[in-house]
Amino acid sequence: MTRRERVLVWAALVVGAVLVVLGVYQASTWTWSLGWFAYAPLSDTTFHPQIPNWWMPPAMIGVGALLAGLGGGFLLGRRRD
Repeated sequence: MTRRERVLVWAALVVGAVLVVLGVYQASTWTWSLGWFAYAPLSDTTFHPQIPNWWMPPAMIGVGALLAGLGGGFLLGRRRD
């Protein structure tokens, strides 16, 4: 295995692991504020809290797991010269 291939495999492993950790952290810190809204009785403005992108943590976890699996599988399955 050349040096470039080795760097790419390890980079995939590290980036994948970091994405999985960040996705799990982001999913665990969600605060849903559903059912509450601010109402100003004499104006036409209503405050609605922002709902976070619900698809971002699962996407980060999925892409991270794919990258980590790619790097780990390549390292475990390669032929030794």
